[in-house]
Amino acid sequence: MNSFAEMLGISTSENKTCFLGTTDEGMAILVNGKDYFLRYADFPWFEYCGATELRDLTADRWGVYWNTIGIDLPIEALEHPEKFPEKISVESWLKARSRSAARIMGQVKSARKAAASRRNGLKGGRPHKKETAPRRSTAAKRLSKHESA
Repeated sequence: MNSFAEMLGISTSENKTCFLGTTDEGMAILVNGKDYFLRYADFPWFEYCGATELRDLTADRWGVYWNTIGIDLPIEALEHPEKFPEKISVESWLKARSRSAARIMGQVKSARKAAASRRNGLKGGRPHKKETAPRRSTAAKRLSKHESA
């Protein structure tokens, strides 16, 4: 069977690292001239990533790194995925990923944010928090009812 790299016309004799493509079952990568197919069943995080994120990979002789999505895999995990069970659950990874995205998106400057900031500035800045009376416990409320009776 031909490798993904050969089907795409990429020479595996070069010491090259790149993303080759995806299928319904997984994705193919070329790492240091060697073709690997990563099944989503073994590496479930990749199923939630876009092609742009999957293309952003680097490798050395110890492992493969996707810095934008925070995934690092040793070469041995690519060759023997059964020996490397999930270290982090998909749910935990997705939560961390959404927190990271929220932090990045909060730093984005847009025309709408700038306009809202100017409007708030004209009003005297951010509104002050209203001080509320401390809440009384239910025991204190019962005690005050008995004292007034």
